[in-house]
Amino acid sequence: MKRVLIVFFLSIGLNSCAQKTITKEEIIDMENVQKVANIYKEVKRYKYNPEYTLHIATAANFSFELLVNDYPIKFNYDPGIITGSIPINEAILKPGKQSLTVRMTPPVDDEFNMGKEIDLSLAELKLSINYGDYSQQKVKDFKDVFTYEMSKKEGKVPFYEINLFFDAPEVPYEHEVQGWTNSVDLSKENKEELLKEVEVFYKDLIHLYESQDVNGLAGKYYKRQYEIAQSLYQNKEYKSKAIVNGLVEDVNEKAPFIFFGYQMKFYGNGKIVKLAKMEDKYYINFSALMREDSNGDATQYFMYLHRPKAGAPLEVIR
Repeated sequence: MKRVLIVFFLSIGLNSCAQKTITKEEIIDMENVQKVANIYKEVKRYKYNPEYTLHIATAANFSFELLVNDYPIKFNYDPGIITGSIPINEAILKPGKQSLTVRMTPPVDDEFNMGKEIDLSLAELKLSINYGDYSQQKVKDFKDVFTYEMSKKEGKVPFYEINLFFDAPEVPYEHEVQGWTNSVDLSKENKEELLKEVEVFYKDLIHLYESQDVNGLAGKYYKRQYEIAQSLYQNKEYKSKAIVNGLVEDVNEKAPFIFFGYQMKFYGNGKIVKLAKMEDKYYINFSALMREDSNGDATQYFMYLHRPKAGAPLEVIR
């Protein structure tokens, strides 16, 4: 069975094995690297800094993709019962009504083969969302804004979607974190031309990694890393320095990059795009930015693109 390591920022694999090792000391004074290393200085703290968390008490007998405001925060195509907690601030751009979508697909077996149908009589789903300020409150005092338990249903279907809503009363970073609020609706553009543009963007990133251009990569990822840091109020130096350390590790990777077997998918109500691997049963919906070593161990790296305004080039937004 293949093993997959999930990385949430800043790396893809390399095709070259004959390369020198880059050190942090070599790149730390570069302009874009300095911008990333100093993100913590730009992050604002407010009188109240709420962090919203989605809790999965149980998700059983189906595979799924979970989205907040049409931004994917979790997907699972593994066998077994899923539980866990997920920070969701980066998907919340404005206060008020937020959407929560569960796209259910058939369960997979122990060999990662997906079935043909979801048996709704067996499906179990229980979710909740709460929020609070870790610097001011104990977790037990956080406020609940949403709870949901799937009612018993009958029948077998190939796909099932649940659309829910919750309220986020306080989003203090709304003026600092724009995300894709004013971005172009990419789903209305010519699909063939857009796919070529997205593929070129991915290939350009691969070139930056192969050439070990840490400064170029830092420039590509700066806006995303700033917005994520601001949405989570991360104003500690070690948080920003960890991003730089991750970049250095990434450009020193030697495992080959496997850029094939993908489809273009839209999120953010059409304003965000990614290339998702769809042909390998082990990597369904994983990022096409993936490397795999000779042992079959893989690492995927999330990246979502947007177009900030009409006529502008694509940029990394998450």
